[in-house]
Amino acid sequence: MAKQGKIKGANPENNTPVLADTDFLGRAERAYPDNFGQFQQVVAEDRLSHLYLIGGPGQEEKLALAQSLASFVLGRDSLTKQRIAAFDHPDFITVLAEKPGAAIKIAQIRALVPELTTTALEGSKKIFVIDQVETLTTAAANSLLKFIEEPAGPQLILLLTNRVADVLPTIKSRAQLVTLHASDAINQSHVEARQEFLNQAQPIAVKWFEKAMRADVSLMAYLQQELLPMVTTGEQEGQVLAWLQALGRDLTLYSYVDKSQLNFPNLVGFYQKMNQTYTADQLLQVSELILEADKLRTVNISWQSRLEKLGLEMTMILG
Repeated sequence: MAKQGKIKGANPENNTPVLADTDFLGRAERAYPDNFGQFQQVVAEDRLSHLYLIGGPGQEEKLALAQSLASFVLGRDSLTKQRIAAFDHPDFITVLAEKPGAAIKIAQIRALVPELTTTALEGSKKIFVIDQVETLTTAAANSLLKFIEEPAGPQLILLLTNRVADVLPTIKSRAQLVTLHASDAINQSHVEARQEFLNQAQPIAVKWFEKAMRADVSLMAYLQQELLPMVTTGEQEGQVLAWLQALGRDLTLYSYVDKSQLNFPNLVGFYQKMNQTYTADQLLQVSELILEADKLRTVNISWQSRLEKLGLEMTMILG
């Protein structure tokens, strides 16, 4: 089996899986008790759809739910569960990001083709799991859809996402959406993680923006050493871009709104200095550049390259 993109399945040479929890059934049921029960019933009544888009908090918990669904279909005996837990069942194939925060690439989807075009080896159907599907580029999504629409045999495809809103419309329109109802513990953990990220990463993102606006020679080094290591998921990438967009908005509106309407009112001194240094047109162009950087997530450009491109183009506009 192809190894690109950490495709998990029968190949013993694959990298160690992200999740190797033999109690994935218990973990999934504790995390999403309502959804777990609903899927059990759907499988028992033979009403499974071909393609699901499963969205909600809990990265590893969603993988556990996908493993549980695989077990419902392929078997709940000890050996089958062990093989699913180890990502070592020939009819259970997963595609995971190559590293935290990375996008699913078209090469990873192409590596699935031999699996998508063949029938199950042991079970009644093949089960495919693609994690962080919101990171799929348009090219990767189109490549996947060609095979989804004409399956070679009985298949169950589970697309996992933290942010349904960011999934490409071509995928959302074809999949049955499952909104996860997470337990209080999962929701609280998600809230705490987001708050911790805000506390740690927002000051760094703001400082990077200030360096870009001042054409600081340490801009790229700061990006490499401070900002990039903080961002490990697609959701965090989106949050950083949201902060940068808010900073761009503040810069363009600083002279026209009450300071209480700014996103970062504590930066009024910085905004004043930038408005004195640059023209309104330059500041508007910077704001538009940040919006364009967000759109680049749908093409095959890495998070690091997007920020490097943004920083370089900002300094060029500001002269």
